[in-house]
Amino acid sequence: MPYNKPLTAQQLVAHRGYQRIYPENTALSVRQAIKAGALFVEIDIQLSRDQQPVVYHDISLQRVSNCKESISDLSLEQLKQLSAYEPERLGDAFIKEPISSLQTVVEIIKQHPAVTLFIELKEESIEHFGEEAMLKNVCAILKPIAQRAVLISFDYSIIQTARRKGWPQVGVVLRDWLDINSPEVQAISSEYTFVDYKIIPPQTDLERLKTKLVAYEVGTVELARKLTTQKVPIFETFDIQGLLKSTK
Repeated sequence: MPYNKPLTAQQLVAHRGYQRIYPENTALSVRQAIKAGALFVEIDIQLSRDQQPVVYHDISLQRVSNCKESISDLSLEQLKQLSAYEPERLGDAFIKEPISSLQTVVEIIKQHPAVTLFIELKEESIEHFGEEAMLKNVCAILKPIAQRAVLISFDYSIIQTARRKGWPQVGVVLRDWLDINSPEVQAISSEYTFVDYKIIPPQTDLERLKTKLVAYEVGTVELARKLTTQKVPIFETFDIQGLLKSTK
């Protein structure tokens, strides 16, 4: 029997904020995701040259900011002078929207006590600056919202370190489905596990998992409902408003 209940905010994570309409990983996209009803928002973190956390997916500035440099080439203050407007996707509509610091997003989340923030620690910056610098500088800024800030990464080692240091909630982003049962991932005992929905084996009993599974990238209500029949509990989407408006 098909699943046709409306999706709820408890089932959805706004991927890079409200990315479908607004430039990803910006203060604007985070605010608009929350305005649309998001209770869970995900952002990406790279480190600037001075090792400050910047809300940005790529290490290169080309796609989002139309610049040849890399995030790690410039200081936080220099980066804040650049636009995060995604010109190829959105033209010049948001050219005045600046690159956001993590501090800026934390200030937004502080105003919305019901919202949980997922912070993906990007592998490029971990490799460039090391685990210690990434965790120290990110966690210091997240401290005011620590109880509703979930550190996640494809880098299992940094999440294991965060867990060992006592960060309240963590999550791994699976590189391969079989990793979910690996000793490294099992030892973390993460509250959340993010995974590309395409690599979830169709016959797997997901209800037996002790972690909350978050499937990405789920762009349509139809796909969310299909995954719901497989017992996937949470979906990460670029279109938070579109999925929340589902009525059938």
